[in-house]
Amino acid sequence: MKTFIKPKILQGTRDFLPEDMAKREYAMNKIKSAFINFGYDSIQTPAIEYAETILGKYGDEASKLVYRFKDNGGRDIALRYDQTVPFARLVATNFKNLPMPFKRYQIDRVWRGDRPAKGRYREFYQCDVDIIGTTNLLAEAEIAGVIAKVFTTIGFENFTIKFNSRRLINNILDSLKIPAEKQSAVIRILDKLEKVDRKGVIEELKPLINESSAKELLDIVSITGTTEEKLKLLDKYETKEIREFFSLARLFNIADKNLLFDPSLARGLDYYTGIIFEVFFPEVAIGAVCAGGRYDDLCSLFCPEQFSGVGVAFGFDRIIVAMEELGLFKDLTLNSQVLVTYFDDSTLATSVKLLSEIQQAGINAEIYFEPAKITKQMKYADKKQIPFVVICGPEEVSRNEVTIKMMKTGKQKTIPQNQITNYFKGYSEI
Repeated sequence: MKTFIKPKILQGTRDFLPEDMAKREYAMNKIKSAFINFGYDSIQTPAIEYAETILGKYGDEASKLVYRFKDNGGRDIALRYDQTVPFARLVATNFKNLPMPFKRYQIDRVWRGDRPAKGRYREFYQCDVDIIGTTNLLAEAEIAGVIAKVFTTIGFENFTIKFNSRRLINNILDSLKIPAEKQSAVIRILDKLEKVDRKGVIEELKPLINESSAKELLDIVSITGTTEEKLKLLDKYETKEIREFFSLARLFNIADKNLLFDPSLARGLDYYTGIIFEVFFPEVAIGAVCAGGRYDDLCSLFCPEQFSGVGVAFGFDRIIVAMEELGLFKDLTLNSQVLVTYFDDSTLATSVKLLSEIQQAGINAEIYFEPAKITKQMKYADKKQIPFVVICGPEEVSRNEVTIKMMKTGKQKTIPQNQITNYFKGYSEI
């Protein structure tokens, strides 16, 4: 008796059916169009890297999530954890041939051995934009502009771009006399404030700093008010960078309601050095859907030259979940717009001829592969969400006509064969 392999996939990974892919391709094309609109060019890096390239760039906790293994040649290999570190390696290798500043986008898969949850997977897509080769805060402001462009292009009206500065956080930690060697660990714990309550964060900070300093730190970063009010309260820690960024970001037509200065925003990855971002949808409880910031030292890990950069990664899969919850996928169809029927051998040549004419007019169309009853072909079109069926039976062929059925309404219209492309070109749904 034949045994079958159980058709299973790893936890945290997924298959996508055509209906799923239609949504994903729709969203991805919108995101890509926003990137291109700002002049970003596409790059690609390998899915696998030498482990030494990946490890040690994100902090101890993040490094534990890296997929790492030995290949058949005994090489120490890791799957791409994010797209920023491989991008820094690419720039270090190719900077002499790149225009500086260099603007890129990359849409690709990354892998993390994380615990799966709503909108959190072990294999997922990130959509990155980066500017490298300038320290001017206009770059951060443009990144904020790209964020706003992406979400408005997709159809989100309500989103919050939270921003802060690692320099500001470091100045606060210095003022509390927290040693430099402990600051990265403190920042990684502070980054948990959204997920863990104040008491929990203080408990985690105790092994690093005393309870009094932990409480004072949380008091400082938890202040409330408008951006201007918060900046005034934090002026003694040096807020010039935040003020300049906020002023420049508003030049990119980002509404004040979409910008929120949050002094508690920390970003847990070690490589951030300046302005940092996280983006949230207030109407969807799914966590950050976009995050990133300024990094000054990444390229210098791979070459003597230093190239400061800034960028963000859009969490594509979380964006899809949010779009589904908010009903932003309306009237999406699969690729085929027209199905041409196949009745018998006597009509096949005419059916294929009509199919070719429709396709040459730039309309996505297909033919049914078997001579079958019209009801079976209609069911196929309905299951594939094909809006139009071209009925080309013996009677139609004898009169040089076709009958077009509109699947949504059930209405039919018979027209001369030579008018078929004009009919579809003039129809709003094609």
